[in-house]
Amino acid sequence: MIAKKHTLGILAALIANVIFGFSFIFSKLALEISEPFVILSARFTISFIVLNILLLTGKFKIDLKGKPKLKLILMGLMQPLFYFIFELYGLSLVSSALSGVIIALVPVLVMLLAICFLNEKPSFLQIVCTGLSIIGVSLISVISNDGSKNYLLGVILLICAVVCAAFFNILSRHESKNFSPFERTYMMFLLAAVGFNAISFARYRGDYLPKLFDAIKTPEFLIAVFYLAVLSSVVAFLLYNYSTTQISVLQSASFSNIITVVTVLAGIFILKEKFGVLECILCLLIIFGVWGVNSFTSKNKK
Repeated sequence: MIAKKHTLGILAALIANVIFGFSFIFSKLALEISEPFVILSARFTISFIVLNILLLTGKFKIDLKGKPKLKLILMGLMQPLFYFIFELYGLSLVSSALSGVIIALVPVLVMLLAICFLNEKPSFLQIVCTGLSIIGVSLISVISNDGSKNYLLGVILLICAVVCAAFFNILSRHESKNFSPFERTYMMFLLAAVGFNAISFARYRGDYLPKLFDAIKTPEFLIAVFYLAVLSSVVAFLLYNYSTTQISVLQSASFSNIITVVTVLAGIFILKEKFGVLECILCLLIIFGVWGVNSFTSKNKK
Protein backbone atom coordinates (compact mmCIF):
# COMPACT_ATOMS: atom_id res chain seq x y z
CA MET A 1 0.00 0.00 0.00
CA ILE A 2 2.84 2.39 0.92
CA ALA A 3 4.70 1.50 -2.28
CA LYS A 4 1.56 2.18 -4.32
CA LYS A 5 1.07 5.61 -2.73
CA HIS A 6 4.75 6.38 -3.30
CA THR A 7 4.39 5.50 -7.00
CA LEU A 8 1.23 7.59 -7.29
CA GLY A 9 3.06 10.50 -5.64
CA ILE A 10 5.86 10.31 -8.21
CA LEU A 11 3.35 10.04 -11.06
CA ALA A 12 1.40 13.03 -9.72
CA ALA A 13 4.54 15.19 -9.55
CA LEU A 14 5.52 14.16 -13.08
CA ILE A 15 2.10 14.91 -14.61
CA ALA A 16 1.87 18.24 -12.75
CA ASN A 17 5.20 19.44 -14.11
CA VAL A 18 4.43 18.24 -17.64
CA ILE A 19 1.30 20.41 -17.47
CA PHE A 20 3.39 23.32 -16.15
CA GLY A 21 5.79 22.82 -19.05
CA PHE A 22 3.11 23.38 -21.68
CA SER A 23 1.76 26.47 -19.91
CA PHE A 24 4.38 28.74 -21.51
CA ILE A 25 2.68 28.34 -24.90
CA PHE A 26 -0.67 29.44 -23.52
CA SER A 27 0.93 32.23 -21.49
CA LYS A 28 2.53 33.60 -24.68
CA LEU A 29 -0.84 33.37 -26.44
CA ALA A 30 -2.60 35.25 -23.63
CA LEU A 31 0.15 37.90 -23.46
CA GLU A 32 -0.42 38.74 -27.13
CA ILE A 33 -3.94 39.79 -26.20
CA SER A 34 -3.80 41.23 -22.69
CA GLU A 35 -1.49 42.33 -19.86
CA PRO A 36 0.15 40.08 -17.23
CA PHE A 37 -1.90 41.07 -14.17
CA VAL A 38 -5.16 40.92 -16.11
CA ILE A 39 -4.25 37.37 -17.14
CA LEU A 40 -3.26 36.38 -13.60
CA SER A 41 -6.46 37.85 -12.15
CA ALA A 42 -8.62 36.01 -14.67
CA ARG A 43 -6.64 32.80 -14.26
CA PHE A 44 -6.90 32.48 -10.50
CA THR A 45 -10.45 33.81 -10.28
CA ILE A 46 -11.54 31.04 -12.64
CA SER A 47 -9.43 28.53 -10.71
CA PHE A 48 -11.09 29.50 -7.43
CA ILE A 49 -14.54 29.24 -9.03
CA VAL A 50 -13.70 25.75 -10.33
CA LEU A 51 -12.61 24.64 -6.85
CA ASN A 52 -15.90 25.86 -5.41
CA ILE A 53 -17.80 23.94 -8.09
CA LEU A 54 -15.85 20.83 -7.06
CA LEU A 55 -16.87 21.51 -3.46
CA LEU A 56 -20.54 21.56 -4.48
CA THR A 57 -20.24 18.09 -6.00
CA GLY A 58 -19.63 16.72 -2.50
CA LYS A 59 -16.56 14.73 -3.57
CA PHE A 60 -14.21 17.24 -1.95
CA LYS A 61 -14.46 18.70 1.54
CA ILE A 62 -12.86 21.48 3.56
CA ASP A 63 -12.54 21.28 7.32
CA LEU A 64 -10.28 23.94 8.82
CA LYS A 65 -11.80 24.02 12.30
CA GLY A 66 -9.32 23.65 15.13
CA LYS A 67 -6.35 23.37 12.78
CA PRO A 68 -3.31 25.70 12.81
CA LYS A 69 -3.82 27.97 9.80
CA LEU A 70 -0.86 30.37 9.94
CA LYS A 71 1.53 28.15 7.96
CA LEU A 72 -1.25 27.25 5.53
CA ILE A 73 -1.82 30.94 4.81
CA LEU A 74 1.92 31.52 4.49
CA MET A 75 2.10 28.64 2.00
CA GLY A 76 -0.73 30.21 -0.03
CA LEU A 77 1.05 33.56 -0.10
CA MET A 78 4.32 32.03 -1.25
CA GLN A 79 2.75 30.23 -4.20
CA PRO A 80 1.30 31.48 -6.46
CA LEU A 81 0.89 35.10 -5.27
CA PHE A 82 4.41 36.19 -4.26
CA TYR A 83 6.13 33.77 -6.63
CA PHE A 84 4.39 35.08 -9.75
CA ILE A 85 4.94 38.72 -8.78
CA PHE A 86 8.68 38.22 -8.25
CA GLU A 87 9.03 36.05 -11.36
CA LEU A 88 7.02 38.43 -13.55
CA TYR A 89 9.21 41.46 -12.82
CA GLY A 90 12.41 39.45 -12.52
CA LEU A 91 12.09 37.90 -15.99
CA SER A 92 11.67 41.36 -17.51
CA LEU A 93 15.07 42.44 -16.13
CA VAL A 94 17.15 39.29 -16.70
CA SER A 95 18.18 37.33 -19.81
CA SER A 96 16.61 33.94 -20.47
CA ALA A 97 19.98 32.26 -19.83
CA LEU A 98 20.48 33.66 -16.34
CA SER A 99 16.81 33.34 -15.40
CA GLY A 100 16.86 29.66 -16.34
CA VAL A 101 19.91 29.06 -14.19
CA ILE A 102 18.42 30.87 -11.19
CA ILE A 103 15.03 29.14 -11.35
CA ALA A 104 16.78 25.77 -11.69
CA LEU A 105 18.18 26.31 -8.17
CA VAL A 106 14.77 25.62 -6.58
CA PRO A 107 15.53 21.91 -5.89
CA VAL A 108 18.86 22.85 -4.30
CA LEU A 109 17.25 25.29 -1.88
CA VAL A 110 14.47 22.78 -1.21
CA MET A 111 17.11 20.19 -0.36
CA LEU A 112 18.79 22.52 2.14
CA LEU A 113 15.51 23.62 3.72
CA ALA A 114 14.29 20.02 3.94
CA ILE A 115 17.37 19.10 5.96
CA CYS A 116 16.79 22.04 8.33
CA PHE A 117 13.02 21.94 8.76
CA LEU A 118 11.82 18.46 7.81
CA ASN A 119 14.82 16.33 8.71
CA GLU A 120 14.69 14.81 5.21
CA LYS A 121 18.31 14.12 4.39
CA PRO A 122 19.21 13.33 0.75
CA SER A 123 21.53 10.50 -0.19
CA PHE A 124 24.86 11.27 -1.88
CA LEU A 125 23.56 10.03 -5.24
CA GLN A 126 20.47 12.23 -4.92
CA ILE A 127 22.73 15.25 -4.48
CA VAL A 128 24.76 14.24 -7.55
CA CYS A 129 21.62 13.72 -9.67
CA THR A 130 20.19 17.04 -8.56
CA GLY A 131 23.41 18.66 -9.73
CA LEU A 132 23.18 16.90 -13.11
CA SER A 133 19.65 18.21 -13.68
CA ILE A 134 20.72 21.73 -12.80
CA ILE A 135 23.66 21.52 -15.21
CA GLY A 136 21.31 20.36 -17.96
CA VAL A 137 18.80 23.15 -17.35
CA SER A 138 21.54 25.77 -17.07
CA LEU A 139 23.23 24.80 -20.34
CA ILE A 140 19.92 24.72 -22.22
CA SER A 141 19.18 28.18 -20.84
CA VAL A 142 22.56 29.44 -22.04
CA ILE A 143 22.03 27.96 -25.51
CA SER A 144 18.62 29.62 -25.82
CA ASN A 145 19.85 32.98 -24.46
CA ASP A 146 17.83 35.87 -25.89
CA GLY A 147 20.68 38.35 -25.46
CA SER A 148 18.86 40.55 -22.95
CA LYS A 149 20.79 42.57 -20.40
CA ASN A 150 20.96 41.47 -16.80
CA TYR A 151 20.06 43.89 -14.04
CA LEU A 152 20.87 43.35 -10.37
CA LEU A 153 17.27 44.07 -9.38
CA GLY A 154 16.09 41.35 -11.75
CA VAL A 155 18.50 38.83 -10.22
CA ILE A 156 17.32 39.74 -6.71
CA LEU A 157 13.66 39.37 -7.73
CA LEU A 158 14.26 35.96 -9.29
CA ILE A 159 16.12 34.82 -6.18
CA CYS A 160 13.07 35.92 -4.18
CA ALA A 161 10.92 33.81 -6.53
CA VAL A 162 13.18 30.80 -5.91
CA VAL A 163 12.91 31.32 -2.15
CA CYS A 164 9.10 31.50 -2.43
CA ALA A 165 8.96 28.30 -4.51
CA ALA A 166 11.26 26.47 -2.09
CA PHE A 167 9.32 27.51 1.02
CA PHE A 168 6.07 26.59 -0.72
CA ASN A 169 7.42 23.05 -1.18
CA ILE A 170 8.53 22.83 2.44
CA LEU A 171 5.24 24.19 3.80
CA SER A 172 3.13 22.01 1.52
CA ARG A 173 5.01 18.94 2.76
CA HIS A 174 4.88 20.06 6.41
CA GLU A 175 1.17 20.92 6.32
CA SER A 176 0.24 17.68 4.55
CA LYS A 177 -0.23 16.17 8.03
CA ASN A 178 -2.87 18.81 8.87
CA PHE A 179 -4.57 19.61 5.57
CA SER A 180 -5.61 17.61 2.51
CA PRO A 181 -4.26 18.45 -0.97
CA PHE A 182 -7.62 20.07 -1.79
CA GLU A 183 -7.57 22.25 1.34
CA ARG A 184 -4.05 23.45 0.58
CA THR A 185 -4.90 24.18 -3.05
CA TYR A 186 -8.10 25.96 -2.03
CA MET A 187 -6.21 28.33 0.27
CA MET A 188 -3.63 29.00 -2.47
CA PHE A 189 -6.22 30.03 -5.03
CA LEU A 190 -8.33 31.99 -2.56
CA LEU A 191 -5.34 34.19 -1.72
CA ALA A 192 -4.28 34.37 -5.38
CA ALA A 193 -7.72 35.41 -6.60
CA VAL A 194 -8.06 38.11 -3.93
CA GLY A 195 -4.46 39.27 -4.26
CA PHE A 196 -4.20 39.52 -8.04
CA ASN A 197 -7.60 41.19 -8.39
CA ALA A 198 -6.64 43.73 -5.71
CA ILE A 199 -3.37 44.43 -7.54
CA SER A 200 -5.18 44.77 -10.87
CA PHE A 201 -7.76 47.20 -9.49
CA ALA A 202 -4.98 49.25 -7.89
CA ARG A 203 -2.82 49.17 -11.02
CA TYR A 204 -5.41 49.76 -13.74
CA ARG A 205 -8.18 51.36 -11.64
CA GLY A 206 -11.18 52.08 -13.84
CA ASP A 207 -9.54 50.46 -16.85
CA TYR A 208 -9.24 47.02 -15.26
CA LEU A 209 -12.71 45.66 -16.02
CA PRO A 210 -12.77 47.07 -19.59
CA LYS A 211 -9.36 45.43 -20.21
CA LEU A 212 -10.66 42.15 -18.81
CA PHE A 213 -13.89 42.18 -20.83
CA ASP A 214 -12.04 43.08 -24.03
CA ALA A 215 -9.72 40.12 -23.52
CA ILE A 216 -12.57 37.71 -22.76
CA LYS A 217 -14.18 38.56 -26.10
CA THR A 218 -11.23 36.93 -27.86
CA PRO A 219 -11.51 33.12 -28.33
CA GLU A 220 -7.72 32.68 -28.17
CA PHE A 221 -7.63 34.37 -24.76
CA LEU A 222 -10.39 32.12 -23.44
CA ILE A 223 -8.57 29.00 -24.64
CA ALA A 224 -5.30 30.18 -23.08
CA VAL A 225 -6.87 31.15 -19.75
CA PHE A 226 -8.87 27.90 -19.63
CA TYR A 227 -5.64 25.90 -19.87
CA LEU A 228 -3.83 28.11 -17.34
CA ALA A 229 -6.74 28.20 -14.88
CA VAL A 230 -8.09 24.66 -15.05
CA LEU A 231 -5.20 22.45 -16.14
CA SER A 232 -2.10 24.42 -15.12
CA SER A 233 -3.65 25.60 -11.84
CA VAL A 234 -6.44 23.38 -10.48
CA VAL A 235 -5.33 20.01 -11.88
CA ALA A 236 -1.57 20.58 -11.68
CA PHE A 237 -1.47 22.05 -8.17
CA LEU A 238 -3.88 19.46 -6.79
CA LEU A 239 -1.57 16.78 -8.17
CA TYR A 240 1.52 18.54 -6.88
CA ASN A 241 0.11 19.02 -3.38
CA TYR A 242 -0.85 15.34 -3.44
CA SER A 243 2.72 14.42 -4.39
CA THR A 244 4.20 16.35 -1.44
CA THR A 245 1.95 14.25 0.79
CA GLN A 246 3.24 10.93 -0.54
CA ILE A 247 6.93 11.47 -1.39
CA SER A 248 9.81 13.51 0.00
CA VAL A 249 9.88 17.20 -0.79
CA LEU A 250 13.18 16.80 -2.68
CA GLN A 251 11.62 14.19 -4.92
CA SER A 252 8.63 16.44 -5.65
CA ALA A 253 10.81 19.48 -6.31
CA SER A 254 13.19 17.55 -8.57
CA PHE A 255 10.44 17.25 -11.18
CA SER A 256 10.44 21.03 -11.65
CA ASN A 257 13.39 20.60 -14.04
CA ILE A 258 11.17 18.44 -16.28
CA ILE A 259 9.44 21.72 -17.18
CA THR A 260 12.52 22.69 -19.22
CA VAL A 261 12.40 19.41 -21.15
CA VAL A 262 8.69 19.80 -21.88
CA THR A 263 9.21 23.42 -22.93
CA VAL A 264 11.97 22.40 -25.36
CA LEU A 265 9.89 19.57 -26.83
CA ALA A 266 6.83 21.81 -27.13
CA GLY A 267 8.96 24.37 -28.95
CA ILE A 268 10.10 21.71 -31.40
CA PHE A 269 6.83 19.96 -32.16
CA ILE A 270 4.36 22.84 -31.75
CA LEU A 271 6.33 26.00 -32.54
CA LYS A 272 8.63 24.24 -35.05
CA GLU A 273 11.81 25.49 -33.38
CA LYS A 274 15.23 24.02 -34.19
CA PHE A 275 16.60 21.18 -32.10
CA GLY A 276 20.22 20.04 -32.08
CA VAL A 277 22.11 17.03 -30.77
CA LEU A 278 23.41 19.02 -27.80
CA GLU A 279 19.89 19.98 -26.69
CA CYS A 280 18.89 16.31 -26.95
CA ILE A 281 21.82 15.23 -24.76
CA LEU A 282 21.04 17.92 -22.18
CA CYS A 283 17.35 16.92 -22.03
CA LEU A 284 18.42 13.31 -21.43
CA LEU A 285 20.78 14.53 -18.70
CA ILE A 286 17.91 16.36 -16.98
CA ILE A 287 15.67 13.30 -17.21
CA PHE A 288 18.43 11.07 -15.83
CA GLY A 289 18.97 13.50 -12.96
CA VAL A 290 15.28 13.53 -12.04
CA TRP A 291 15.15 9.74 -12.32
CA GLY A 292 18.18 9.46 -10.07
CA VAL A 293 16.74 11.70 -7.37
CA ASN A 294 13.65 9.48 -7.23
CA SER A 295 15.58 6.18 -7.46
CA PHE A 296 18.62 6.69 -5.26
CA THR A 297 16.75 7.42 -2.05
CA SER A 298 18.39 6.85 1.29
CA LYS A 299 18.06 3.32 2.67
CA ASN A 300 15.72 4.27 5.48
CA LYS A 301 13.24 5.73 2.97
CA LYS A 302 13.37 2.77 0.59
